[in-house]
Amino acid sequence: MKHIIFCNCRGERISQDKLKIIESHLTGLTFRITMLIDLCGLAGMKDDSLVGVFDNQEQKLVIGCYPRAMKLLLHPAGVKNSDLPGSRFINLLETEASAAIEQINEFCGGQVSASSFREIREDSGWPSWFPVIDYSRCTTCGQCADFCLFGVYDKTDERVSVVNPKACKNNCPACARICPATAVIFPKYKFGGAIGGSGEIDEIAEHERQVQDIESILGNDIYSALQARKVKRESIIRQEALNKAISERDNALKESDRK
Repeated sequence: MKHIIFCNCRGERISQDKLKIIESHLTGLTFRITMLIDLCGLAGMKDDSLVGVFDNQEQKLVIGCYPRAMKLLLHPAGVKNSDLPGSRFINLLETEASAAIEQINEFCGGQVSASSFREIREDSGWPSWFPVIDYSRCTTCGQCADFCLFGVYDKTDERVSVVNPKACKNNCPACARICPATAVIFPKYKFGGAIGGSGEIDEIAEHERQVQDIESILGNDIYSALQARKVKRESIIRQEALNKAISERDNALKESDRK
């Protein structure tokens, strides 16, 4: 069986006109099609339906942004087979709509597929801006976790993990900029490149960019700067916990007064 999976992205990376052309073409096909609105939000919310869509042996044509970015999104969402071996991809960041339609038609030809059109939405209103980690590149240095002020990451001796994606501040890719291994990506980063999840990484150019970004963001003494950020993050987390406790206390007092 064959299956077309289309990420109708809510980001700013792929033109809305191109997405509408692809959607219109897909809705006119007699084929098995799943439209995700949008993959980043569904993955960040760990929507269980993604496992059913991706974790099987079907021949898949996955339409969206960079294949590397889409694959990295699926693993933390619970898709065991997140490398999607044997699947084909159309990267709409680098493929014109007409060429994408040709590839879709070629994939559909030669084999009958069950006809269905399913739409899976993420409608929380969250902009689904958050990092994912490429563990094939990560060295567990922890600079991303030390830099982040908002508790997005958890760091142990064995692993750095994204544990609170919704805490990430929209359109802030700074932790990816200072990652010395180019292991942190933001799938909705509209300027593309390694930070946006491109699989083609110019290691020399990335190293030069990192040196400039680290100096710009952290200054000459990176270790002192990261330690200061860590202290500031702990202060922010303590203040958030205190604010929550005060709010809970006030609500409890109001309930008591009503009685």
